[in-house]
Amino acid sequence: MEIKHLRTFAMIAKTGSFSHAAKELGYAQPTVSTHVLLLEKELNIHLFERLGHRIILTQEGEKLLNYAENILKLCDEALEMVAVSKNNEVISGKITIGANESFSVVRLPSIMKHFMQEHPMVDISLKFGTVKDIYEQLQNNSVDVAFFLTREVTYSDLIIETLLTEPVVIVAAPDHPLLFQDSSGIRIFRDQDLIVTHENCTYRAMIDELLREAMVQPRSIIEINSIHAIKQLVISGMGVTILPRISVDYEISQNLLAELPWNEQPLPVFTQVAYHKKKWLSPPIMSFIEQTRKCIAIG
Repeated sequence: MEIKHLRTFAMIAKTGSFSHAAKELGYAQPTVSTHVLLLEKELNIHLFERLGHRIILTQEGEKLLNYAENILKLCDEALEMVAVSKNNEVISGKITIGANESFSVVRLPSIMKHFMQEHPMVDISLKFGTVKDIYEQLQNNSVDVAFFLTREVTYSDLIIETLLTEPVVIVAAPDHPLLFQDSSGIRIFRDQDLIVTHENCTYRAMIDELLREAMVQPRSIIEINSIHAIKQLVISGMGVTILPRISVDYEISQNLLAELPWNEQPLPVFTQVAYHKKKWLSPPIMSFIEQTRKCIAIG
């Protein structure tokens, strides 16, 4: 099984076209067709269904694609390592970062800005998702390094470093009736419209657990898989929410949101960086992790 055949196969899957793949790879189209035929003959399977002008992966092709992407990524890492050893002064290559939206919006831009100023030859790719999504991406090597902004997470096959404790606040529109009451803490949510992330989010699971323990039942729960949308609904007066302070600092400073009192134990939310235990940390990845530590340390 040749690397060039796998690279051609992966590019066809990505572009959905033999001709587009040929253009991207700098091959003549018959060469691309030959690569696929040789790969299919070697594996004794069909990789694509050709339905009119559409190219669709077969079930066998979908299975092979996962392996092909990992093989190609490892191959690129090996080439990158050799290139770096030839020239230790310039760090180049590519990093794929996984993050949930809360972290991506508030902390990641600053980290990326400083990193790219120091290492302009490094390309960065971002993938967003839930903690579960990001964990699976770390497992299948489609993400190099990841960030979690939630309760502390532990996985036996990951190296996870807690960088910062993140204060959590309850916020509402500045004219919300709750601002003129004496209640505080989780009991604020009793008989209120609570706007939160979806149930598959570990941050949401923490909120649900707190509500159960305090035996507090909101009047309604509105689920939205977007921090920005949650804030906009709260600003409009549709309900209240509980979020890491870093994600609502701007809105509070502009008097778009108001913080409600919280007199209970601080909620266990942390910024964490993670990578797979078996992951080869290339110079770009190591530099990025170090830049992350510096940016978090200076705030």
